[in-house]
Amino acid sequence: MTKFLLFAASTLSLFIGGVSSVCAAPAPQAPPAAHAGEFTPPAAPLTPASPTLDRIRASGKLDCAVIAPQDDWNGVDIHGNLSAFETEICHAVAAAVLGDPAQAAVQAFPGEPETVAALRSGRVQLAVGLSPSTGVAVAQAITFGRPVYFDTVRILTHKDSGIHDAADLQDRLVCAMDLSFPEVTVQDEMRARGLRLALQSHSEQGENDAAVAVRRCQAGAGMETRLAASRTNFHGFTPNFVFLPERWGLSPMVVATRNDDPLWSRAVDDMIDALVEAESLGVTQANVGQAGAREDIGARELTGKDIAVPRAFGLPQDWAVRAVAAVGNYGEIFDRTIGQPYHLDRGLNALWSSGGLMAPEPLH
Repeated sequence: MTKFLLFAASTLSLFIGGVSSVCAAPAPQAPPAAHAGEFTPPAAPLTPASPTLDRIRASGKLDCAVIAPQDDWNGVDIHGNLSAFETEICHAVAAAVLGDPAQAAVQAFPGEPETVAALRSGRVQLAVGLSPSTGVAVAQAITFGRPVYFDTVRILTHKDSGIHDAADLQDRLVCAMDLSFPEVTVQDEMRARGLRLALQSHSEQGENDAAVAVRRCQAGAGMETRLAASRTNFHGFTPNFVFLPERWGLSPMVVATRNDDPLWSRAVDDMIDALVEAESLGVTQANVGQAGAREDIGARELTGKDIAVPRAFGLPQDWAVRAVAAVGNYGEIFDRTIGQPYHLDRGLNALWSSGGLMAPEPLH
């Protein structure tokens, strides 16, 4: 019995020792200490890969599309001609990427379908002023980015018409383009208010504008940009026509890229954000050269003291400064190309801090 107990104890001891040797993890080996004078290489830098940016740099130009609608309405494009504004956005992006706004090769297309086709085919790397659509995004492989303008349905009338708001449209004759988004929107809004609307539809933009100008119609319905552009063609009568306060049917106009280069798409979004952020910080075309001396975090990010954004996109450290120096901030671009020519206030396109919808994402 004693021999058996001694045998069992020795066997158990061997088993436990074996398990311990199997289960115990080997102690980690400390890295060898660096000797004095040895060079320790830094972590590998971030090397972004954007085929689009590479092509733009290789060609020395940015192919950028804008929309310049024809006088005759085509039944698809509902916005007015903002091609001057859109061209400045192209110049800003070219300045940020290539250092020179003149390196934007701007191509004007008569409508959104032609613009989308140019973007999808690779003829342009950027389009400005498209209306975002899930169907178009999926079918045409397009990424819709930041809004650059918020358009809305509005009513234009003669200042002596006695029409001061939507309630005064009861039983008044209103002109609109046939089966257009503005026409349908106004009908829905009037119906919701229990108001009767006498609507006269037109199939030609020139005919519709003339009916409003000579007051055959007591008011005209359309997108704000389209009505504002038409009003400038009333010549000496332009100051006599005003907008009612109501805004309906928000319709953003955005930048767009192909969906095969997400880094490029994101970089373009950040360039739009930089123009809006510059306005919010009070950084203008005139003072952007001095903005680098500021110590507030917003100015530091905008002027490139925080290098995270340029490293992430492979852009020059002062990319945002280049853009603002070339064309000004968002507000300056708006006033020069939309506000003054079309006699439009900022409205929904004011900064969020001023009651508008323009709000940039942080540049970090």
